[in-house]
Amino acid sequence: MAFEVEGARVHAGVSFAQLSDRSGIAPAALADLLEGREDFTVVDLACIATVLGVSVTALLPGAAADDA
Repeated sequence: MAFEVEGARVHAGVSFAQLSDRSGIAPAALADLLEGREDFTVVDLACIATVLGVSVTALLPGAAADDA
């Protein structure tokens, strides 16, 4: 999921710092998620999706392929 989240973040034009601040996920915790050291929770995904203006399902692996 980290790959999908990072792609959505870049596509939305949201910086790492903005995503951390707006989602309420501490920078160190967000870095751990995006680098695959920790697993995303449903709450993490919901907060991130809200900030990025996408659905939670858009952040799941294979979502882009399913939309094609």
